[in-house]
Amino acid sequence: MGKKAKKQQAQAMREMNQLSQEQFEYQKEQRDIAQKRVDEQRKEFEAFKFTNPFEGMENPFEDFTVDLQAARFREEQAAQSRANILQQLQASAGSSGIAALAQALANQQSVQSQQISANIAQQERQNQMMAARGASLVDLQRRQGDAMVQQAEASRESTLLGMELAGLTGAAAGEQRAIANQMSSMGMTANMYGQQAAQGASMFGTVLGTIGAVAGAYIMGPMAAKAAVASSDIRLKKNINKIGKSPSGLNIYSFEYKDDKYGKGLFQGVMSYEVPKEAVTVVDGYDRVDYSLLDVEFKQI
Repeated sequence: MGKKAKKQQAQAMREMNQLSQEQFEYQKEQRDIAQKRVDEQRKEFEAFKFTNPFEGMENPFEDFTVDLQAARFREEQAAQSRANILQQLQASAGSSGIAALAQALANQQSVQSQQISANIAQQERQNQMMAARGASLVDLQRRQGDAMVQQAEASRESTLLGMELAGLTGAAAGEQRAIANQMSSMGMTANMYGQQAAQGASMFGTVLGTIGAVAGAYIMGPMAAKAAVASSDIRLKKNINKIGKSPSGLNIYSFEYKDDKYGKGLFQGVMSYEVPKEAVTVVDGYDRVDYSLLDVEFKQI
């Protein structure tokens, strides 16, 4: 990666970090606001005083009275009727007849008085029954009112509290997402710098490895053939003969190098095109094999 590309990548990462930080601060602020609303709603919920709209309701039947006026009117009317009868019959009847008639009228008056008294008693009983029924109705409405008010207010407060809790939950989730984004951004930044450092180290190590391998093969000669990494490109070899197989099934060959700088004499090893790719590297256009990854020993024979 060139310097310009690295600079652009670093700038993009800084902008991403800034955006994630701003998102985190905003979500935290929203969470705090939601928490404050929940706390206020909770206080109102706890302090709310329930009331009954039927409290103080009066019984409209308890003050009913007996209709005495109608009773007196009927009594006066009956008395007047008896007087009229007595006056009409006085001329035609004797003293004994008048006495008998008076006694009959007196008896009739007694019966009428008893009827009037019975009527008054009946009204009083009806008034008592209606008063009791009214009292029962008032008590029932008061109780129903208590239940209705408590249920309605509890439902309202619970709904409000649920709405505020939902808002708090959403705000908390947003804050968590913002934190996750921030951590992801930080991780991407660290990964970017780690990759750059690893790429630099890898390139440096490859260069040093190539220099060391070439120098070792040239200077040490046969001793270098015992190294774990050896040139195994078929183009560098001659007098190639198959002499066996490894436990994993790799072919084992004997060969000589065409150029003495890779080693003099007869060697044992593999052909690079027959081994797993992860064991092969390319240096100066030729394959090299890392024998530490294989079950074949590279050696001079």
